[in-house]
Amino acid sequence: MNDDHKEKRRFKRIFHDASTHLIAEDGSAVQCNLLDISFNGCLISGSKYTANFQVQDKLTIDIILGEQIGIEVSAHIVFIGKYKQLGFQFDEIDIDSVTALRKLVELNMGDTSMLERNLLSLSSLGSGEDP
Repeated sequence: MNDDHKEKRRFKRIFHDASTHLIAEDGSAVQCNLLDISFNGCLISGSKYTANFQVQDKLTIDIILGEQIGIEVSAHIVFIGKYKQLGFQFDEIDIDSVTALRKLVELNMGDTSMLERNLLSLSSLGSGEDP
């Protein structure tokens, strides 16, 4: 990862292993594993079934956190790693998924001031303002 990419990262990534489904625009689904997540995107371990995905492909990501808890987002691929890892940037997320994501980040971050800065950055991105 180059220095420019590190500087652009505003959101703390949380390492979290979770079963994840990638759903393509044609409705086909692939099961993968979540590697890490932030308020802005996630990294997913791909498989032979994700080999045809390309940068900028738009997918729905369904992350299963528990029996009745999950995060569902619309996202696009921003990079594909040499070990089939897929990096996503979130495009749309519903309020229930934001709530679940906030709880996950809060439980794993341990620093409420960092959580508040992440949320401020997220709200600034949505409004077009600079944080």
